[in-house]
Amino acid sequence: MFIALRQFLRGFHKDEQGAALVEVALVAPFVLLLSAGVFEFSNILNTRLLLEAGVEDGARYMARCNDSNWSTCVTLGTNLAVNGAVTDGSPRVTGWTTPQITVTVAHNQAVDGSGNQLYLSSTGIVDVVQVSTSLPYSGIGLWGYLGFGSLNITASHQERVFGW
Repeated sequence: MFIALRQFLRGFHKDEQGAALVEVALVAPFVLLLSAGVFEFSNILNTRLLLEAGVEDGARYMARCNDSNWSTCVTLGTNLAVNGAVTDGSPRVTGWTTPQITVTVAHNQAVDGSGNQLYLSSTGIVDVVQVSTSLPYSGIGLWGYLGFGSLNITASHQERVFGW
C-alpha cells in the first residue's frame, strides 16, 4: 500500500499543471481583505474630511455673522456645516444632523500671563467661536467585523470673531 502511494505521489513531483490555481487560491483571500481594508480606510478618511470641511464652514460663517440675534447665526451656521448651505442643501455625510454640532464662544485674553501676544488686538479680550462634532462611523462593516468596535469620528475648528 505504501509503495502504491509513493508511486502515486511521484507522479506529481514534476507535474506543474494546476500550480497557478493553487497559488491564486492561497493569495486571493489576502488580496481581497487588503482591498476591503483600503476601501474602508478611504471611506473613514473621506468622512473625516467632510466633517472637517463642514465645521470649518460653520465656524467661519458664525465668526462673521452680523445678525443681531446670535441664535439665528448658530442655526444658519450649523445648517451650513451639515448641509453645505445656510438653508436647505443636501447632507454632506449620511446620518450627520445639526444636533450633533456643538458651538461654544470663548472670551480669550489677547495676551497671556507671560506677556506673549496670542491675538493681534487693540482690546484685551478676543472672542473666538469653536464648532465641533462627533459622528459614529457606520461604514461597510469591515471595521466592526475585524473586532475593532465602534469608531467615533470627531472634528473641530475655531475662528476669531470679526462680526457681531
